[in-house]
Amino acid sequence: MKFWRRIVALVPEVQYPDRPIPFRQKVIYTAIALFIFLVASQLPLYRIDHQPRTIDRDPVYWLHLILASNHNTLLTNGIISILLPEVAMKISVETKSIVLDASAPETSVLLNGSQKLLGIYVTIVGAVVNFYVQNQHFNVNTALIMLQVLCSDIIVIYLDDVLKKGYGLLSGISLFTATNICGNILWKAFSPMSIIYPEGDEFEGAVVAWVHLLITRTDKLSAMSEAFCRQNLPNAISFLSTCLFVPLAIFFHGFYIVLPVRTRHNFQAYCHIKLSHFLYGPILLHRALLILPYAVSKVLYMKYSGNILVNLLGKWDGSNHFGQSIPVGGIMCYLTTPPTLADLNRGSFHAFVYIAFVLISCVILSMGLMICASSKGVSNEFIVLNGVRSLRVAQSDSIRVNEIWSHVMKAACIGGFSAGVLIIFADLIGVFCSGTAIMLAVSAIYPYVDGRASEVGSFGF
Repeated sequence: MKFWRRIVALVPEVQYPDRPIPFRQKVIYTAIALFIFLVASQLPLYRIDHQPRTIDRDPVYWLHLILASNHNTLLTNGIISILLPEVAMKISVETKSIVLDASAPETSVLLNGSQKLLGIYVTIVGAVVNFYVQNQHFNVNTALIMLQVLCSDIIVIYLDDVLKKGYGLLSGISLFTATNICGNILWKAFSPMSIIYPEGDEFEGAVVAWVHLLITRTDKLSAMSEAFCRQNLPNAISFLSTCLFVPLAIFFHGFYIVLPVRTRHNFQAYCHIKLSHFLYGPILLHRALLILPYAVSKVLYMKYSGNILVNLLGKWDGSNHFGQSIPVGGIMCYLTTPPTLADLNRGSFHAFVYIAFVLISCVILSMGLMICASSKGVSNEFIVLNGVRSLRVAQSDSIRVNEIWSHVMKAACIGGFSAGVLIIFADLIGVFCSGTAIMLAVSAIYPYVDGRASEVGSFGF
């Protein structure tokens, strides 16, 4: 431990402000940090071959949105250097895997320094995997590229540290992720970039293309039909679906389940169980757990497409699906949402299996997370009791304190089911980015609009 303390002492630390930071100055610090992050996310890596931009979709596109990463730029790793260490440290402290003396003044410095060192280690591992393992050789170019990624991720680590120490409005994780998601949504809606096709040029942005088609086409009905139903680029239906899904995500984020609780002295308090605490865990885990079987099935099909077992796992096709390779047969097909509503109508059995799988898996994940949180002693964060001022004489409909847990598990079941419904709804209506990304962006911004910024951490939790 002494050796580790000496290493941590070598890590530079951002000092807490010695006086309250005015709101205007916080806005300036936040804007500067965001500007640096956005510039780094667009600067290409030096000495690397850059491919021309395409419209093909990435199978794990939503994951890149959450990590705010941009391939072959200074932010190739995105915010993984601050997200993964923060999650790891949080779990280790809450589960008592790391025992710290909270009263010791150097505890916070030791924890922050350890988190930075872990972030640097994650960055090095990510750079090795991305650039050395793929190229299978190490030369001056590889070393230079890895050094660029390391330096940019260290800058991201300290930008997050500056924002978390009270100089900014949001944490770095929330700010960078929400900005990246919102930026991608705006780009898909209003991108002025034109794509050249044999039939003519088309604008990438759904709204810009909609207006352009209405102005240039004499047949307004066919122009509307093409703007709403085009398959190769973002369309107006996806734009309107996103505008519909965002208020729905905001509604769920502010939804509480209120339980009247009887205290020992025959008084009644009100227990507030926030439904959004049970939403994001199942949504993230459901998406993350599907990445591995998708990747395995796709790689196996590319190499052994004639094998019966490989085809049983999944058949893949990239034609007429926004340029993205999707499963069109096998088990993976039934675990994937139908690409269009017409496909949903034609394959009723596929739709039934997909909906049942999503709902059941989200309910199981939500209840499993609560059971794990209870066994590790971290479940109190899911429950908020009101203040003493609102105590009143216990009513007949109130429940005992020892009965709260059963109602929390019921709330977890409802939350998991709601998460499954949101996943299905977002997939079927075809929102920009993904429902997962939109929910995370809302959860990052909502507490600051609601006036609870001091009570929350990354992603609004």
